[in-house]
This record gives sequence, C-alpha cells and structure tokens, in this order.
Amino acid sequence: MLEPDGRALLLDALRPPEGYRLDYGVATTFTLHLDTALSVPLSFLSRRLADSGDPIALMEAVRAAADRLDVFHQAGMIAMPPSRSPIFSFLEPVLHAVRRPKAGHIFHPKLWALRYVADDDVSDVRMRLLVPSRNLTADRSWDLCLQLDGQLGPNPVERNSPVAELLTALPGMCLSTMPPDRIARLDALASDLQRTEWELPEHVDEVSFDVLGLGHFLAADFFVGHEHLVISPFCTDGGLATVTGGTPATVVSRQETLDGLDRNALGEHETFVLDPLTSEMEDKGDGTDPRAIGLTGLHAKCFILRYGRKAWIRVGSANATEAAFAGNVEILVSLVGSAAKLGVTDLFEAESSLRSILTEYSPQAAPDEDDAAGQLGDLLIDLASGDFTASVQSTDHGHLIQLQGPAIPTLPVGARVTVRPVTVPEFAAEVPPEQLIDVTFGPMEVDQISAFVIITATTQDGVSASAVVLADLVGAPMNRLDEIIARQVDTPEKFLRFLALLLGMGQPAWTVGMEAVGSAGASAAPAFEASGLLELLMRALVEHPGRLDDLARLVDRLGAYADRGSVLPDGFPEVWAVVDAVRRDQEAVA
Repeated sequence: MLEPDGRALLLDALRPPEGYRLDYGVATTFTLHLDTALSVPLSFLSRRLADSGDPIALMEAVRAAADRLDVFHQAGMIAMPPSRSPIFSFLEPVLHAVRRPKAGHIFHPKLWALRYVADDDVSDVRMRLLVPSRNLTADRSWDLCLQLDGQLGPNPVERNSPVAELLTALPGMCLSTMPPDRIARLDALASDLQRTEWELPEHVDEVSFDVLGLGHFLAADFFVGHEHLVISPFCTDGGLATVTGGTPATVVSRQETLDGLDRNALGEHETFVLDPLTSEMEDKGDGTDPRAIGLTGLHAKCFILRYGRKAWIRVGSANATEAAFAGNVEILVSLVGSAAKLGVTDLFEAESSLRSILTEYSPQAAPDEDDAAGQLGDLLIDLASGDFTASVQSTDHGHLIQLQGPAIPTLPVGARVTVRPVTVPEFAAEVPPEQLIDVTFGPMEVDQISAFVIITATTQDGVSASAVVLADLVGAPMNRLDEIIARQVDTPEKFLRFLALLLGMGQPAWTVGMEAVGSAGASAAPAFEASGLLELLMRALVEHPGRLDDLARLVDRLGAYADRGSVLPDGFPEVWAVVDAVRRDQEAVA
C-alpha cells in the first residue's frame, strides 16, 4: 500500500481492457491543460499508434473522441497552452466550464467514469472509475490514483449513489447549456454506474463514496481513529484538526504549507515533507541550475486511519483544509479492510517504504502573505464565470471575431487585463477596468477561428496570471473543422494514414509502399491495393456510414486545393467515385 515504486500512467489507466473500446466517458477536474487534454484520446488508440508521435493519429483520435467524452472543469482554470495548435478546436464540444459552488469555494473533484463495450458485442459492457488526486495537467508531482473496474448488475447499488448524483448534477453546474444529446449520454452513464458491481482491490472488504458540496455532509465519526496518517499538499489549522480527529497524527505535506500553520498546533503531530533527493535531477553542464526530470513535489491526498484491527483508506480530491469540507465540491472514496492485510500498520513504522522518500519537517520562515498571483487567479476565476460570446464575420479579406464578455472589475493601481484568441498571440488587446469586454480580432484564416480565448491579468510589479475561456462561438463557417483536417492532411501519405484511422484499421493490409512515420525508407509515392480498399469502404458504408460522410467532406475539401497539387493518391478518385455514388443513392433513399 502506497509503495513509492508502484507507479502508473493516467493514459494507461484510461486504456480499454483487451477486446473492448471506449463507448463514453466523463471526467471532472479543477485545472486543465489543453495540450494534456489533447493526449487523452490517444489512450483509446492501439498502443503502437499512441506511441508513434504521428500528428495525424493525434488529430483523428481527438476528432473521433469528441462525441464520446465530456470533461468538466472549474471556470477560469484552463491554463494558457504552450502552443497554438488548431487541433484545440476539436476539444470545444468536449470541455464544460463549471461555476463556483458558492463564493470563495471551488469545483475540485477529480474522477473519470468510463464505459467500455466489447468489440464484437456492444451489450458486453465494462465500467471503470478512476479517482486520481491529479488534475488533467502535465504536472509531474507525486500523486495517487484509485482504479475500480466493474460490471453492470441487475439492480441499483446504494453505495454508488453519491457518484451517480454528481454526474447527473454536472449539467446544471455548467456556465453554458449542454446539448440535449450530451446530457442524455451523461444520464445513461450515471444510470449504468448506479448499478455497477465493483471488483474490490485485494484485501479490501468494502468501498464507499462521499461527494461534498452538493448538500451532503460527512458522518460525525468519519475521521475518528486511534492512529492517523494525513497526506495533503495543502493544509489549514482547522482542516488539519478535522482530518486528525483532534488527535496526534503523522502528517505529510509541503514545506511552505507546514511553515504557514500554527506552530503550537503542529507540535503535537509527527510531520514530514518529501525528501528533495527523491527527485531525479539533470545537470546539463552549461552553467544553468539543475532541473528535476522525475517526479517532484507533493500533490497526493490521502487520509488513513486505524481503529482497532480495521483501517480506512480515504483517497480523492480533498485537501486538509476548511474549504474542502465546508463548500468545495470534492470526492472521497473510502476503502475498508484489515489494517494488517492492507499494510496500513507498516505505514506508521520508521522502516516503511513510504518513509524512504520522506524527511522530517524542519521549520523555516513563514511564507510571504502577499499572494499577488493567488489574487489574480481568483480574479480570473470570477471573470471567466461570466458570459463570453465570439461572433464570426466573414469578409473578402478573411474572418473577423468580435469577442464580447463581462466587465473587467476594478484593478489594483497599474494592473492591466488583455484578451486574445488562443491561435493568434499578436491579436492581444487591452481592456480598461470597469468596461465590458468588446474587442474585434482579425482578419484571420478559417483554421485560426477558435472559441478559446486567453485572458491575462498583470500587476504593476509584473506578476501575471492567465486563463483560457471557452466562448460561445457564433457564425463560424460550417466547414471550419473540415478545413483544419484538410490543412493537416497535406500529402498522399498523410491521407492514407488518416483514411486508415478513419476506418478504424490503424495500418491495414491494403496499404503498400508505406513505412513507419519518420522512417528513412518512407515511400515518396504511397500506394494501395484498390480491391482491398474498395471492399473496406463498401463495408464501412453498411456498418459505419457516418465515417464515409466525414470522408466525403474531406475529399471535397482537398479537391478545392488545386494550387497545392493532388493530395489524393493515384487511383483513389476512381475507387471513391464508385463508393460515393452508392453513398449518395442511399442518402437519396433515406
């Protein structure tokens, strides 16, 4: 239990069981990185494709997953991305900003609820619930993740109710109205989760769920125990008193967190921080400071208590703070079993494997109370919780976007706020305090049109914070996403790779003369076997007609690029003409 070497990757935890595929999934997170969100659909590809680094595979994975994923996050907590990839646009229908549950509190749960179906029988369903302490970001902190797998039972299971209720409450917490079809899928997933019978981890006798911030409260004896181990990167005096039951405990936290607590109250606890030597450091030898290349910093949350011979291991999103238990939306999962069999008894010993990565806490000077960055972050959360609309106007010289949003609040002296589209940094515009956001960007290309807008607040001293807002995009060209695909698929080789992915074949047998991506021996003139491709296209027309509708739009778009030369491989137009004629006949009959 809590073995430092027992590491797992989120993408591996999301990967379907062998012989299954993702049918639908929901995630909740506090913060979110767009580039990390882009990587999630790679979990649902074959491992070979996911590891290939092929941008065409990434684009098709994101496009294909857009109707099978919904991700909910705290408004104002999408971080500014390091790149300006047009592929971000495929995430627009997937992401949903959630308002604060009440003033001064946040939407903070982290979970993934996933439904997989068998490749050969869609009635064969497997469920998975992940409860990580990590947000959907690229942070390399020490985190925890609980994975539960299960199958559908005939009747509702009462202990699953808190999680099912959280899922059904999500649409009502969003800033924007979710489309009815997405709400229906979410409700169906919640219904399936309600009757899921979970496979319990080894030595665990029972599992239960608690969701905070939706009107439910923890039992009075929730943290009562003879011994307590608290792992929490953020703590307050009141929160620590709550999770320790007011008794001496073993506490693992961050240096700066412990420095900010009351020394007298902290004195009754045995306190630890991560040993800095647990992080792998890289020294480039160029005079720059060494940097951590392994896991660094603490972000795991776990409350372990022992009462007699039994132990309760509570993992989830809640920190040991008053806010976590008095207004935030949080999730905690409790695992109950024998303290000896779960290995909890050993965790309190000096020779435990957990202790090997810890060092005793040594007080340092209390942190500076002037948290300018934190104040800017709160300002951005409140600002991002307003209504934003991005209206597109097409002209002969390109496209213009008029961004309208809430009024900028009163700012400290010398502070400023700028807004810009995520795709074009040079269009940044300053918005004066106490004025409504009303800025026009452009002209821009069709693949630069995006609903994602970056808001940056900067103080007079140069402290800055940024957040990405997903605006309501109005009037965008209907072919915008098709245009993005067409501009990425700019060679015959890329077209064949995209076609293979679209048909769900990965690297099929009908492609010849194609080497692996990046191979020195890659063919300059990719080819295919027409008979094999014709058969697959006709089969797709029967089994997955929507995929050929997508292909038809791409072929039409590529045909409009006469100045770029032919992207379609030699011989493909003739094969496609046969299939497309049948496709059009079927549409006419329908």
